[in-house]
Amino acid sequence: MKTISPRQDQGIPGVYGLLLLDVVSRWGYNAEALFTPFHLSSEQLAEPNFRIPTPVANELVKHALHLTGESTLGFHLGTQMRISIHGFIGYAIMTAHDITDALVLANRFIQLRLPFLQLYFSTFGEKATLQLQCDFDIEPLRTEITIALTFGIVTMAKALTGCEDLSGEIDFDFPKPAGFERYMAKFPSHHFRFEHPHLLSSFDKKYLSLKMVNADPLASQIAINQCEAELSALG
Repeated sequence: MKTISPRQDQGIPGVYGLLLLDVVSRWGYNAEALFTPFHLSSEQLAEPNFRIPTPVANELVKHALHLTGESTLGFHLGTQMRISIHGFIGYAIMTAHDITDALVLANRFIQLRLPFLQLYFSTFGEKATLQLQCDFDIEPLRTEITIALTFGIVTMAKALTGCEDLSGEIDFDFPKPAGFERYMAKFPSHHFRFEHPHLLSSFDKKYLSLKMVNADPLASQIAINQCEAELSALG
């Protein structure tokens, strides 16, 4: 198992714990059932600067999987993901000009929220690609986060552009979770492959010019300036 450096182990923003609560509530579990074993509370997680230590986040995900009996919760986390949960990065992306600008911002600032992740955006070749790289292999956290972000990006792109007709190819570098076919069926325009070398999404370059419905250059620049300040503070 890869070790996590102190810089990488800045933890998971507490609001993502609240997203997990929103998901497990579908199965009838409340904050007490989910958080009490870890001495966490909804109020604590809602604090802007609170972060869940990565090892604790991993155990929290294990606990949620055990409670629900699901083989994966990443799909639900992704399809319930809203851009506002990502703070100033989300606000900068939401008010960007188009998908290209949004992906450039995501590439630039993702580590402010999840410092152990890198997102590589490329337009070389026939298609545009997004490659996700995760600097640790703690499970099930790694698998659930990568599934959540993959579906989250598609879900948020549809909401931010107003375009429901998005399609592409998605590669995961792990085996297909049990029962995953029912989630794949909800994204019929996407082709899924498992046990591939990289975590990779590819799509037609035509989508790069899709305009954001909330585009606002001034608001986006203000949010970018805040992200830059946070990045500088992290060194």
